Amino acid sequence: MENNLQTMITNKKFVIFMAVLSVLLLILIPLATRPNIVPSTTVPQPDQESQTFTQSESFNFNQTEQSPEVLQAIEEQKAADQSYDSWQDGNRELYSWIRKLPLSATNYFVYFDLNREVFIGRLYPAPGEDTERLKSDILNTLKLEKEIPVENFKFEWLVNP
Repeated sequence: MENNLQTMITNKKFVIFMAVLSVLLLILIPLATRPNIVPSTTVPQPDQESQTFTQSESFNFNQTEQSPEVLQAIEEQKAADQSYDSWQDGNRELYSWIRKLPLSATNYFVYFDLNREVFIGRLYPAPGEDTERLKSDILNTLKLEKEIPVENFKFEWLVNP
């Protein structure tokens, strides 16, 4: 019997089994003995005295209670918002096709610069690829498939090696 026990202890499979069992016990025992902490779903309510406040303490000020500087800043922001909205409306009318851009593939990227009113085409040709043919293909795609009036605008081509 003692001989069988010695044989079992010296067996490699038994040693590996005992090592794995020890590691599992070292991991599982702390997890099993850890107390379960359930997050609280109750929100502490402030006491009644802190809930009462006057109108001047609230965040909803009347405009008559605001300083002249704040009122001026509000008016300036309204004017800026209206100016931007008008600019965007104009762009939607003049460039109704703008939502069809950018046009891109592995060897090019084309977009329209609203400030300069010019198409910008960035070309990334493969070695030996004909850039003039690539430009022609892009123009045809914009004109025929996307129905963009490319003849009314300038193009700026940037070729990156």
